Amino acid sequence: MRNLENILGRVRKSAELLELGDKLIEILTSFKCIWSCDLPVKIRGKQQLIPAVRVWHRSPHNDKPTKGGIRFHPNIKLTDMQAHAIEMSLKNWLMELPFGGAKGGVAIDPGRCSKSELKAITEKLVDELDERNMIGPYLDVPAPDVGTNPEIMNWIRQRFAQRRRTRETAQFAGVVTGKPVGYGRDGIPGREQATGYGLIEVLEIVLRLKRISPDNMKRVAIMGFGNVGANAARFLAQKGYEIIALGDVDGAVYRRDGFDPDELSRVKTPHELKAAKITNHELLELFDIDILLPAALENVITEENALHVKAKIILEGANGPTTPEADEILESREILVIPDILANAGGVTVSFFEWARNTGYAKDPRVPFNTEYDKSILTAMSDILKKAAVEVFEYSSKHQLSLRQAAYTVAIKHVASLLRDKYLV
Repeated sequence: MRNLENILGRVRKSAELLELGDKLIEILTSFKCIWSCDLPVKIRGKQQLIPAVRVWHRSPHNDKPTKGGIRFHPNIKLTDMQAHAIEMSLKNWLMELPFGGAKGGVAIDPGRCSKSELKAITEKLVDELDERNMIGPYLDVPAPDVGTNPEIMNWIRQRFAQRRRTRETAQFAGVVTGKPVGYGRDGIPGREQATGYGLIEVLEIVLRLKRISPDNMKRVAIMGFGNVGANAARFLAQKGYEIIALGDVDGAVYRRDGFDPDELSRVKTPHELKAAKITNHELLELFDIDILLPAALENVITEENALHVKAKIILEGANGPTTPEADEILESREILVIPDILANAGGVTVSFFEWARNTGYAKDPRVPFNTEYDKSILTAMSDILKKAAVEVFEYSSKHQLSLRQAAYTVAIKHVASLLRDKYLV
């Protein structure tokens, strides 16, 4: 509940700054759909009922889908999914993408399931969603999140097509993004790297706008070594940043002289690296770092540890890693927080490109239709991120707001008139 309250509080503050009125604030803090069910599945030969949830935030777009990840994690909370659905809306609106926000998950530990069990669970989830008309290229388009990956996205696409192909003609590939790349798979090159690459793009434009020399911001600690954290580490190292600490769910490693790009490209977990063992708690409070990059789960920087953070910049790779109480402490200590809905929006931006290519949505000139090269796709993504970063920075400077509150306010400002037209408020 705390994570949801945090997000709702920030939304209300931005809406009040924009003088939107109580009725529109009610719309912005409400949900179009909150769905849950128990999936009857078999794991290790035992029949079980596994909770699943999916949430749609209110959207100003009647003719476009909601968009957000599907998480496979044993600790799935409905209120967390609600919070992340709102964040997805804000991220889409900040980048001016034609989506509403959604989020969902299944309460399983994918590491304890066989591949065939994961496929069966995924297909059962698609069955349940499709029976309620809650998934489709123009309804709701999932993407990878914690515990899911391109292969699982491909299973979703295959199951949806299997169920629908006798009933209608549709762009089945557009039902999900983050699919594998290659013949018959319809993913987009660069999607897997997009969030990590985008983090560095946003970091460097904020440094430039703040007139901070990158040479003075080189030492980085990263908490989380999934898709986002691992790719961010590799891109940062390639650009000359010193990655001195890396953590995952099993703890962290630290090397004062940093890890080189070749090392980082070879390993699947930080613990394969030869380095001193530390805790994630110690990683967050390291004294000799310039940039802290939380890229794991929400609420890891709190009022309990914010006073002990030594980094000068926090670059949010995860969704909701910093609580409002921690925000206040960090701001009072003049630690710059580059907020999640700006910093990690590269993933949903390239997902938008993938969806547009799958569905033939050619109205947006920003979509790189005529290329198959990662670099061109990531460049197109970077253009969108940079435009948003400049807008947020300028709004922050003009109105004396933190980058987070400015990002929320700019995102809501982008859709305020659409919401007024839709709901007549």
